Amino acid sequence: MLKESRQLVRDRATLGMLLGIPILQIALFGCAIELSPQSLAVTVVAADSHRFERVQRLIQSQGLVAHIPQAASHSAAMEALNRGQTLLVVDADASPPVGYLDATDPVLSTQAELLIERLARSVSGPVEEDAPPPFVIKRLYNPGARTQPFIVSGLVGVILTMSLIMMSALTLARERERGTLEGLLTTPVRAAELWVGKLSPYVALGLLQATLVLLIARFAFDIYPVGSLFLLAAATFVFAIANLALGFMFSCLARQQMQAMQMTFFFFLPSSLLSGFMFPFDAMPRWAQGLGEILPLTHYLRIVRGLLLRGVDAAFVVSEMWPVGLFATGAAAASLIIWRRSIA
Repeated sequence: MLKESRQLVRDRATLGMLLGIPILQIALFGCAIELSPQSLAVTVVAADSHRFERVQRLIQSQGLVAHIPQAASHSAAMEALNRGQTLLVVDADASPPVGYLDATDPVLSTQAELLIERLARSVSGPVEEDAPPPFVIKRLYNPGARTQPFIVSGLVGVILTMSLIMMSALTLARERERGTLEGLLTTPVRAAELWVGKLSPYVALGLLQATLVLLIARFAFDIYPVGSLFLLAAATFVFAIANLALGFMFSCLARQQMQAMQMTFFFFLPSSLLSGFMFPFDAMPRWAQGLGEILPLTHYLRIVRGLLLRGVDAAFVVSEMWPVGLFATGAAAASLIIWRRSIA
């Protein structure tokens, strides 16, 4: 008992993980995760400013939405809906009024439908208050409000994050444990060449994994990609590079494979919870959203769900990919610096 206790205390990495993971889980689940969003993004289409202000006051009175923009046109509002910038478009000029709902996320779409029911008797104007026309709801991108398209499309990013970071994190740690790292250092290989040579096979593995998940989604869950597969492949390539660079940095820091796996899990836990994979991203507090915006998985999930379910354009993909590319550049530079210092 004394021997094991001393060994546990001396193993600072394991002790830190044992104490740090419960604290991290409590902080994330207790402070960052919220199942019932308190705000919903709503865009109102109304040519009459008085009608728009009336709808705006009514929505704000529900205690759910803090900012309701007025769209310049119906097409501009639908473009914002397609890009995921708004959840609900209320066309107050239509007769009867129409609500266009982004139903890709079943949780948020259910909250929006509750809001629509509260608005059904008020968006038609004061003349029609006694006998309002029916409020037409059009669910887009996921008409049946199925859970599988939202979850399965997100699994592409989650699986790649877990597998690629772990596999690349074990590369150098495995060499150290086997005693083959010294032999590798004697070869005329530069640090950048080592980085490329070690990680290139896993890029192909990541693309293969993404293809496998998409095939299963297509034939097992009837999820048909409506966007460009070429854009999805390009985004997956950059996302794989970002994860592999981070994993290689963990491998440069770790002395054992167990330490590399611990670092991987310590990163994967907040990444999966703060990215919007299962819990609504907009429901999280601002500080949690700020952390989530740093994570590559957050942006990749927006891309893969946007391409598979909504058919977003190339401009949207580029706007979400540059943070992933910046993360990949930073992780790659950090891993190379750490590697050079470790062999100096």
